[in-house]
Amino acid sequence: MTRGNIYIIGCGKVGSAFAAELAQIGYKVAFITDSHTERIEQIEGADLFGTSSTVNKEFIEASQVIIVSVQDKNIRDIVHSIKGLNADLSEKFFFHTSGSETSSVFDDAGISKELSASLHPIQTFMEFSKVNNNLLKNIYFGIEGGSEAVAYAEQLVVALGSKSIIIPEDRKQLYHTACVVSSNFLVTLLNVAAEFSSSVGIEKSEMFNVFRPIIEKTISNISESGLVNSLTGPFERNDVQTISKHLDSISGELPNLIPFYTLLGMETVRVAFRKESLNMKNVISILDLMNQYVVKEQKITEALE
Repeated sequence: MTRGNIYIIGCGKVGSAFAAELAQIGYKVAFITDSHTERIEQIEGADLFGTSSTVNKEFIEASQVIIVSVQDKNIRDIVHSIKGLNADLSEKFFFHTSGSETSSVFDDAGISKELSASLHPIQTFMEFSKVNNNLLKNIYFGIEGGSEAVAYAEQLVVALGSKSIIIPEDRKQLYHTACVVSSNFLVTLLNVAAEFSSSVGIEKSEMFNVFRPIIEKTISNISESGLVNSLTGPFERNDVQTISKHLDSISGELPNLIPFYTLLGMETVRVAFRKESLNMKNVISILDLMNQYVVKEQKITEALE
C-alpha cells in the first residue's frame, strides 16, 4: 500500500502526536489544519507542513489519507465542512481518532464506507507533542470501519510499533467506556484513596508516593497472573469483620463515600466469587452487610433533605 500525502485536521494533544510520530517513521504528513495555527508551528519540522486554520479543499484533494483528530463534539461539524467543499473525495481514506464515535459519521459527506474508519489510540494524552514522544508506540489501537480502511489502519499501526483490535460498530460505546474506566476512573479511584489516607495524616500530595509500591505490585500481579487471580484483601478472604469496621469508620468520618465503597465492594465480591474464594453464602453475607449501610445513608440523606 502506497504512502501518499496525509492531511491531519485538528492539531491538539492527539493530532500533534500523530503528526510528530507519523512524520518520523516515514509517512508524509503534508498538511495540517487547526484553528490555532500557531500550535502547528511548534511541532518539529513544521516548515514541511502546509497549514490552514479551516478545512482546506486543496489539501484534501492532494492527500491520500485524511485524519480528523478533533473533540468528539466537533467531528460532525468537520464532516459537514468537508461536504461543503465539494472536493473530490474518491479513492481517499478517511479516519477519525474518536473512541466513542463510529466511522458512520463520514456517511453524511458521501465518503465511501469501505474507505472510512475510526482509529482510536488506547492511550492518555496530557500534553501537546512538539516532538515525537512515542505516545503511539507499544500501545493498542481500537479500529472500526470499512474493510479497506481497516486494512490501511492496521498497516499504519504496525508501522508505529503497536497492535490493534477490531471493534464492532455496535459495541463502540462499551469499548470507550472500558477506556474511560481504565484511565479516567483510575485517577478518580486514587483521589478517593487520598481522601481516606488524608484523614490519618498522609498529605494528599504524598499519597501516591506512599501507595505507589502496592499500586505497581498489583499491576505487576495482573500482568503475570491475570485480573481475577490477582485479587487479595478482605473481600477475597471473606473477612466480614474487617469490612464491617471499614464501613463503620467511613460512615462516621466520610459518610459521602459509603456509596463508593459499597458499589466497588459489591463488584469486588463478584470477582472473589469468580476466583472461587467465596461461596454463595459468603457473597450474600457481605452484600447484606453493605446493603445495611447503603440503606442507612439513604435515610440520613432523605432526612437532611
